[in-house]
Amino acid sequence: MKNYEKSVCRKFSVQVYNWLKSRYSDDLYDFLVLEDENFVSMKIKINMKKEDYEKRGIGILNYIIKTCRIPDLIKVNWRYNRKIFEISVLCEE
Repeated sequence: MKNYEKSVCRKFSVQVYNWLKSRYSDDLYDFLVLEDENFVSMKIKINMKKEDYEKRGIGILNYIIKTCRIPDLIKVNWRYNRKIFEISVLCEE
């Protein structure tokens, strides 16, 4: 991964964290960032009800997809299970 792309991924992870913290500070369960030479990965866990998941969860996914500077770099996986909404974002070439 090139230095510019890695820098974009790092800044994006900080941006997503700040946005989540400002909107879902009480519900944010876990936010983990892993970094290697070839990728930057984010794992997000949020505690929410099924009714909230249908509105807020999809809103979070849309925010992540639309605000990345280089959308071709990211791959997003998500699932909802037992009141926990999990999002995995992999940023790589």
